[in-house]
Amino acid sequence: MKKSMLWALGITAYLLFALVLTPANVWLKLVTLPADVQLGPVTGTLWSGQIAGVQKAPFYLPQLSWQLQPSLLWRGKLGLKMQGGNLRDSNLPYLAVQAELGVGQLLLNNSTIRLPVAPIIPQLQLPMPVDASGAIVLNLKDFVLGQPYCAALDGKASWQQAKFKTPTGWIDLQAIDAVLNCDNGNISLQTTADNPLGLLVKADILQGSYQIAGTLKPAASMPKEVHQAMQFVGQADAEGRFPLKLQGRIGQ
Repeated sequence: MKKSMLWALGITAYLLFALVLTPANVWLKLVTLPADVQLGPVTGTLWSGQIAGVQKAPFYLPQLSWQLQPSLLWRGKLGLKMQGGNLRDSNLPYLAVQAELGVGQLLLNNSTIRLPVAPIIPQLQLPMPVDASGAIVLNLKDFVLGQPYCAALDGKASWQQAKFKTPTGWIDLQAIDAVLNCDNGNISLQTTADNPLGLLVKADILQGSYQIAGTLKPAASMPKEVHQAMQFVGQADAEGRFPLKLQGRIGQ
């Protein structure tokens, strides 16, 4: 009985190591990727590997590496550490993700994702043309994948090095910060008003669409072009706040 058990454990261990040490490019051949996703050369194994470039319009990630972590197997989960991009180059995406994979489950914790703003703007339906720069940085303390997007979310978002262009030049907004949470499966973002635009809004990312509602109250120090642009937003209330309400389809 003991011999058969040892044989079974040995065979199981052999098969497990054979699976995780199989070249990663072999595994990728078994995966059907979306037509708009393009991958560079793949090296390494399922256990630890790297892709030299991931393209999904409008973003390009110069490299993506991963490392499986078996320390959570006793809980029926597998740890995954992923890193991609260059932390110092804010013009490109960057990610540093700690994930837990289970049966039908995906959890992220203490993870950072950065996306440049410029490629995002054309995906939004805005009331007037906007040219902006900087990067959106997401710091996720906890995230649980759900329908359509989340089952739980605790994190922060920040538009860092925030700038937008006017006819007379670029306006520096410094940073716009927000709190992230999950609202009935949708990702919800609530800004704080401590920014030069006085932007206080709640944004909801729905399945294939978005909704933004709140107010604007540009600081007196903002250039006159900013205050003049408020005429396209609406009528100010008694406290000088301009209502802001936008909605549209993502990527259309």
